Amino acid sequence: MTNCKLKPDLQQSRAVASTAHSVVIKFKEMGLPEDLDEDLGILSTDLGDLWSAQKELADLLEDLTGPVTDWGNIGDSLVDLRSAVDHIRWHADSVRRPMNKITQYAYRRAG
Repeated sequence: MTNCKLKPDLQQSRAVASTAHSVVIKFKEMGLPEDLDEDLGILSTDLGDLWSAQKELADLLEDLTGPVTDWGNIGDSLVDLRSAVDHIRWHADSVRRPMNKITQYAYRRAG
């Protein structure tokens, strides 16, 4: 595979965790009640993973459109892209319910 990593990317993992944590802090500082904590946990995790996944997708597209012309490498790139797209789809589906619940709370508090 063209973008296979054998070692964990600790810097990227920390960035994802920091992004998710920033979402939690933002909403808790704004007074989001504890009964929405489970939704906030899902929302922040999914948003952090989506943020990371979009960066990975950009890198994979760059690999695909780069100078490699070997069909085997192209196939590997497409498999990696499919995996990235499936990962994005999973988080996009997962984030909908908690995002809707917290959005409803936000609009109730707004007016």
